[in-house]
Amino acid sequence: MNQSLQKTKITQSSNTERKTAFVFSGGSSLGAIEVGLLKAITEFGIKADFILGTSVGSLNGAIFAYNPTLEGVEYLESVWNKVKFTDVFTPSPITPVKNLTTFGKYLISPKNIRKLIERSLPFQRLEETTIPFYAVASDLKTGKEIVFNKGRAIEALMSSIAIPMVYPPQYMHNMMLVDGGLINNSAISTAIKLGAENIIVFPIGYPNTPDVYPKKLEQVLARTFLYVLARQMISDYYHYRSKVSIHVLPSPNDARLDPFDFSHSKEWIDLAYQRAKAWFEQGGLNSDALPDEYPCDVYSQELHLAEAVIPDKDKPAIARLRENLEEISENVKEKWHEKSTIIKESFDEKKKGFLKRKKKQS
Repeated sequence: MNQSLQKTKITQSSNTERKTAFVFSGGSSLGAIEVGLLKAITEFGIKADFILGTSVGSLNGAIFAYNPTLEGVEYLESVWNKVKFTDVFTPSPITPVKNLTTFGKYLISPKNIRKLIERSLPFQRLEETTIPFYAVASDLKTGKEIVFNKGRAIEALMSSIAIPMVYPPQYMHNMMLVDGGLINNSAISTAIKLGAENIIVFPIGYPNTPDVYPKKLEQVLARTFLYVLARQMISDYYHYRSKVSIHVLPSPNDARLDPFDFSHSKEWIDLAYQRAKAWFEQGGLNSDALPDEYPCDVYSQELHLAEAVIPDKDKPAIARLRENLEEISENVKEKWHEKSTIIKESFDEKKKGFLKRKKKQS
């Protein structure tokens, strides 16, 4: 067997102190939520013995593991406040066309996201982190979870974030590595194998809008994506809660949550921070109950029986088009108002400064 890839049997630590693991979930742009949660937990003084990260959670986890302080959180916040959609999903019509016509395995070039990770990471090898860090990936050949604990940080993270069909797989050690979220998006089970007895999960939130239908294709995709990820986390929570202490931190459940929209990072960081801060102050850690009523909770006592009838008709195409055009128009007006307010405030500030200087000169 390759010496760089060995199957290891994990035994519980003989240390009498309970080991604490921070588990960062995957969720694309909603990784910003984890930064707000991290800020609150760091201020509260909770420390990790080791950290695991899946997909975007591997970037957050790696950077914090290198500098597990409020300064490290502030650096992460600055990274997220600058991230744009095009930093993650390279806008090029050539790559998808080329790969579709030549039987390729991905649609988007990883060039931009690789640059983003390289300029954000303050270290080169996983062994350089202050506290141990593990990046979770999936082997598409075997369906096994692969956990990186040493080696080139950029390659570990590129493997962990390689969404199947979106980004190219990473080939190493005779494996075809893709996004860790495929197998273990919130790596609670892996934290236990590594000896954790106290696990704190950083979730990515979900849209709590039971009375609102997703209107657009991207909203359907976003909700599908978030429900699938929530299902795995909830399953592991119930499966392991009798064996170890597990706390899932509270997170925003805003209707606008969209894992492909990077324009709300600052808002999600602030919302997550405020929710988590209030939760800590109210003694959230004193209970292992879930802080929210999560969707996809098949372990709840509720049973939803229904009669199958003739379905309601969807809105006609012209009505959908009109509705979306009205929404776009409202968004444009809102953004224009925000921009004009900023311009006016800037102009007033400059005018004030000019008049002040003129007064001094006279």
